[in-house]
Amino acid sequence: MSEKRYLHLNLVANDINLHQGAYGNEQAHGIPARSTFERLLEYGRFGDEGLFTALFVGDIPGMQGSPAFDGGPAEPITALTAISQHTKHVGLIATASTTFYDPYNLARLLASLDQASDGRAGYNAVTSVIDDFALNYNLVRHLDREERYARADEFLQVLRGLWDHRELRRDPDGLTRFYATPINHRGNLFQVTGPLNVAPSRQGRPLIAQAGGSGAGIRVAAKHAEMVFTNSSTRDTAAVYRETLDKALAEQGRSPGSVPAIPGLIPYLGRTAKEAEEKLHELDSHVDWAPIAPFALGQFGIQIPVGDINEAFPVDLLPRPEDVEKTIKSTFGNYVGLYNWIQERPGVTVRDVVAQAVGRGGATHRKFVGSYDDLVDDFAAWHSDGNVGGFNLMFSAGAQSIREFIDEVVPRLIDRGIYRGTPHDRPLRERF
Repeated sequence: MSEKRYLHLNLVANDINLHQGAYGNEQAHGIPARSTFERLLEYGRFGDEGLFTALFVGDIPGMQGSPAFDGGPAEPITALTAISQHTKHVGLIATASTTFYDPYNLARLLASLDQASDGRAGYNAVTSVIDDFALNYNLVRHLDREERYARADEFLQVLRGLWDHRELRRDPDGLTRFYATPINHRGNLFQVTGPLNVAPSRQGRPLIAQAGGSGAGIRVAAKHAEMVFTNSSTRDTAAVYRETLDKALAEQGRSPGSVPAIPGLIPYLGRTAKEAEEKLHELDSHVDWAPIAPFALGQFGIQIPVGDINEAFPVDLLPRPEDVEKTIKSTFGNYVGLYNWIQERPGVTVRDVVAQAVGRGGATHRKFVGSYDDLVDDFAAWHSDGNVGGFNLMFSAGAQSIREFIDEVVPRLIDRGIYRGTPHDRPLRERF
């Protein structure tokens, strides 16, 4: 009998994904200020308590403005290594750039996280996109999309080779010793001899995740990933993505359906849909929308002049995704999600677009506004379709909204039979 299929819910542990009014809202409600690292440890505790499959920590490898909205976050691998000592079950997925790192160095760091967490580590491979960040990493310019993904492909080959060419072996004298062999990789971009000098954890090597949205990204995901993050905002687009990914998996000799797709979601919740709307509008009231308007499309390298934020958005100036797939400056899937969202809402205002793209958190991922029961029904429908493995959850108001989700939604999901009622005790790779 096959194992029962449950939803995987990952908790995104980055304040950069909060609603832009979250800190003001906390202050208005008398919630004590916490340091950046205290907030990270808070995410870890929620990860275990809420039975989340994994914590997901994204990375922005540079400063996007001063003061920093997210408090100046710790580097993901360092942060998760610390969190590993305060958690028992939740997986720990760190983001790092294949453009800015060296593969041997990153292999050591992630293998060390895997040891520290007893086989709960994962790696989210990204290529990075922002030109100013490239200048921080000894590059004179950022690589274009094809160059970035060619580098990512070979980078992951090296990473896996280093991880796979090592083992812990019990010798005839009864002692367990660490053995590793060279990989002697001689590629177009990397020359790495090996072996890796960090012993494996009980899961062997970290899980590999990737956010494959463009054609090049999907090809890399199909070749290397064991889980992919997506920006599917509707069940129909999730089905299309599942079909596209399965075709790419088959071309790589892998089984269709073997790599779960995990779309992002930002829930705004209440006992009723009206209460959820009121909470959203309260958060909105703490935001000065005009200063952040340029970032709505600027994050993609697209400059569209906009006037009053209450005016209609100039939809006719918005480029089609297929026209900018190779030149887009941020995650292609995020742009597709925003483009579709705008097209589905005739008469949408500039303020609405800014709120969806930036202000209400979670980049351009789907925002859900409704009651606890509404969200459970929504999750059940997506789960029944079978096109996603779960959701990457970003919470608009941080601790307040995570606490609410754990208290009100998690028990309902368990009762519905689509969410585990006990903690994961298997290594992270085996969970997915």
